[in-house]
Amino acid sequence: MKERTWRRVSLIAFALSLLFFFAVIGLPFFKAPQIESFWGPSVPYKGGNETLSGYYIPPVDAQKKITITILYFSKASLDITVFATGEGSIAPQGPPLLQERPSGTSFSTEVESTQSQAYGVYIVSYNRTEFLLTVASEWSPFYGLRTFFAPAVAFVFAAGVATYYFTIAARREEVFEKALTEARGGLGSGKAALLRDRRTLEVSPEHVGICRGRDQC
Repeated sequence: MKERTWRRVSLIAFALSLLFFFAVIGLPFFKAPQIESFWGPSVPYKGGNETLSGYYIPPVDAQKKITITILYFSKASLDITVFATGEGSIAPQGPPLLQERPSGTSFSTEVESTQSQAYGVYIVSYNRTEFLLTVASEWSPFYGLRTFFAPAVAFVFAAGVATYYFTIAARREEVFEKALTEARGGLGSGKAALLRDRRTLEVSPEHVGICRGRDQC
């Protein structure tokens, strides 16, 4: 494959890498109302009747409402905690936004985000009860793209280096082909001139004889 073909391929790869990079940076800032549901517990009961389930809420802007709804559980069988956390984590950071033990078999409430960050929900369930957790708020459906920031930077760098290299290589190839074409053209002109000279010098014996005869006459 010629260097010019590789240059076109590398340019396309570089354009795609830039598109991917800006998507990774920009799309997580697009936020819209979202809702997610989870059947629990997420950690099965083993030897005992108690288990802890953790659920992640993607980053929510400050002063936004987070609606927590839990259904289909036994009475007084859940302890619920809502707290701020880091991205990709469900470890509590700071005081809880909510701590509740519902008395019925269904529960719904709203909490307000204190700052722009991710949040988590811990549910301790007893007596082997099951439940349906629904979380509603406003976050980006593309929040997971942030984990691709480092690969996106590496992709842009690699594609940029490849584009730079093959651009220089393609220019060298073009210069070489141009020089080769000119050399072939010059060689062809030289051959033509040589043939003309040879035709001028090549005179038949009869013609020479005729000329000599005329000179003698």
